[in-house]
Amino acid sequence: MLLRIHICTLWCIASIVLQSLANPQPYDFGIDVRKLTRRDDTTDPIVVRRLPTRPDGTLPLRMEVRSMRSNKYKWDLFTLALSMFQFTSQDDPLSWYQVAGIHGVPFTAWNGVGPVSGGSQSGYCTHNSVLFPMWHRPYLALFEQQLHKFANEIVLMFTNTTQRQLYQEAAADFRLPYWDWSLAAPQGETHLPDVFWSPVIQQDGPNGIQNIKNPLYSYHFNPLDHDALIWYPLNQWNETKRAPNTTLSMLNPPSINEEASRALLGKLSEIQQRLYIIFSNYHEFNAFSNKAWAASQGSSQLDSVEAIHDIIHIYGGSKGHLTYVPLSSFDPLFLLHHTMTDRLVAMWQILNPDAWITPMAAGEASFTSLKGTIQSSDSPLTPFFATENGTFWTSDTARSTDAFGYAYADTFAPSISNQELAKQLRRKINSWYGASSPLGLMAHSATSGSIPSHSYLESWSEDDGDGTAVFRPNIRYGAEIPAASLIVQDNHYTEWLANVFVNVEALEGSCLIHFFLGKPPVAETEWHQTRNLVGSVAIFAMDRMTGSDSKMSGTVPLTSALMKMVAVRGVDDLSPQHVEPFLTKHLHFVVQSTNDSRIEPGRVQGLSVSVVSSEVQVPEEESKLPVWGPHVRRLVLWK
Repeated sequence: MLLRIHICTLWCIASIVLQSLANPQPYDFGIDVRKLTRRDDTTDPIVVRRLPTRPDGTLPLRMEVRSMRSNKYKWDLFTLALSMFQFTSQDDPLSWYQVAGIHGVPFTAWNGVGPVSGGSQSGYCTHNSVLFPMWHRPYLALFEQQLHKFANEIVLMFTNTTQRQLYQEAAADFRLPYWDWSLAAPQGETHLPDVFWSPVIQQDGPNGIQNIKNPLYSYHFNPLDHDALIWYPLNQWNETKRAPNTTLSMLNPPSINEEASRALLGKLSEIQQRLYIIFSNYHEFNAFSNKAWAASQGSSQLDSVEAIHDIIHIYGGSKGHLTYVPLSSFDPLFLLHHTMTDRLVAMWQILNPDAWITPMAAGEASFTSLKGTIQSSDSPLTPFFATENGTFWTSDTARSTDAFGYAYADTFAPSISNQELAKQLRRKINSWYGASSPLGLMAHSATSGSIPSHSYLESWSEDDGDGTAVFRPNIRYGAEIPAASLIVQDNHYTEWLANVFVNVEALEGSCLIHFFLGKPPVAETEWHQTRNLVGSVAIFAMDRMTGSDSKMSGTVPLTSALMKMVAVRGVDDLSPQHVEPFLTKHLHFVVQSTNDSRIEPGRVQGLSVSVVSSEVQVPEEESKLPVWGPHVRRLVLWK
């Protein structure tokens, strides 16, 4: 009897969950919230404004998502406001659908700002452009403005005086959270925070605790516009997906956030190495900011904050909406990802306060600018108005986060000088991102890592299934590291990088270029996780819609992988005389589409792959970063 009751209970619970998934509901505030969410009919432009600061004039901080979650009142307001935002009618210009749609599809005018001739197959976002970092400032501020508005309206719904006061304090300095994808999760937690995982959550609010659709899990299209969302089968799905399991269902696949989290964690070491390089070696804004500069100038600095941010799009989406440029902004993860990207930009600005935009040609078209248009710091960041009289935000006016009324804990300390703030930040960067570098190696014992007596070729051979032994070394987490004396000599060491150029529209949409020490596995589906994967350049790109022949660039650091080969006597040291012949023999690359299939390099328009090295000086103290010498081309793998 008890068993039957237990089974019935489980069935009822399952039925409720399934029903809530089929008919996702926002939080029920007990009142008609349409008047709160709907913008009054007006012809006035929507203006992105500076949010109010604290009474003492200090800037409210954008918090890391896990820190915000530990503050019940801020977290409740964020979740409730996000739920209200997402369920605003899609025909409202300030709905989630339309604000998210500014970035890409449905390729329609917003805020009365029409397209240039030839720009109607793009969104407003400026990719492969020097405007990339600053364009996102007013864009994120628009999301933040709406959430701040909703949070402060929700506060007034609490009838309990004590509760209302606590929520008012939380709402007063409410700002967007970010997800720090550059650091490992706290012990026992998932890399992609679990707040993104569950489709239904229990949420407290002014009308009690309710089971609601989790606004961080997905966004539901209501109605779904198949034509606007362009990509099959994504244009058949009524909600955004991450790592969709299309094996179970092509028309309504479940999101597998565990898979997205695992994929992102697998890129963590590479992300940290690349961030360490751009913070220590990129001191010009154009080089730091975007993927088009290096190709347009013949520069040897091929990485950028834009290229690194692409990794999160490709692997965070894992064939879901975040993977595709025109669809990515509908996924709620986009918001916290780009807030993190903005934090990295703000950090770089603290370290390079005088570096600023040099005019350059746009690498690809947007809704309001054509490829080749010269863009500068006073170019309008359309469609974002700064005033009612039609003045747009520009990079100059958006240069400081103060202009929008926010800061980050690492970029704002009013009690100390900017110079001291920069010193503190450099110490953090060394600690956060230097672990996989030769500098991080020096923090270990001079005898760290054991050296086996047998051949490295014997140690790391695999059978590919046909009886043939294939060299495939372990260069992932847990692999051995060499003694520091083998890597750093006279306070100098050699960095090695694989550089990639490719056309913006080289293929139909996004792709990946993977680098391996030893041959890649035969099965393409194993490439992302194999032990000999060094890293990947993520090509987060549009479909062939705009006709752009501009190039973009990216970089994969090779030094950490080579250090592990030094540890097992695969290479004597990092000097060119030893590394060049080793890489000539063992470095391989492949191109992979977002559906996991191999693409022949000859089909990839404008592809160029080379290897460079640079002599790097170890900093004298923890408050300084490594100093890089010029890049020297050592190998050409494809041209």
